[in-house]
Amino acid sequence: MDPELKAYFDGIFRNLSQQIAQSRQENHETRHDLTQQIAESREHAERLNQETRHDLIDHMDRRINETHVLIEDVRHEVQLLAEGIITIHDQLGRILADHEERITRLERRGIL
Repeated sequence: MDPELKAYFDGIFRNLSQQIAQSRQENHETRHDLTQQIAESREHAERLNQETRHDLIDHMDRRINETHVLIEDVRHEVQLLAEGIITIHDQLGRILADHEERITRLERRGIL
């Protein structure tokens, strides 16, 4: 082979070899950067998940506590209602007994 042609091809080969080496280095750096960014993104997503989970648990705890307060309030209201019904029942029982006694007295007197 002609020495000039050989030198020309050797130059092209060296140039291509350098470009390939540079491209491999850039690919390696890019892969390293992407791997690092993915790891950081995963860490960030995990932090957000933890924060969201914590916020949801706090929210649920507050709602559960509010529900317990409301249930206790309803329980108290039902108890007051039951006591009122018992009081009315007792009063009506006394009124009924009083009327029965009056009717009985009137019947004995012969008025009815």
